[in-house]
Amino acid sequence: MRTTNERVTQKHVALATEISPGFLSHILYGRRPCPRAVAVRLELVTGISKAIWVWGSPQEKREALARFMIRQEGQHGY
Repeated sequence: MRTTNERVTQKHVALATEISPGFLSHILYGRRPCPRAVAVRLELVTGISKAIWVWGSPQEKREALARFMIRQEGQHGY
């Protein structure tokens, strides 16, 4: 998903799931619902359950994504 020495960002997650970074932001802050097809792609990329993406609160989504990004950094020694 990324090159060496590059942190995972929301932009990386969005592009890996074939949505715009702006749309991901809207999902994370509750301004737009997460379509089920997008939730499936987000689950494949992040490992975060599609149920969280579809039915979770904005705070749950942001916290889960933050944990994912921290885990990715830890796997690469950043």
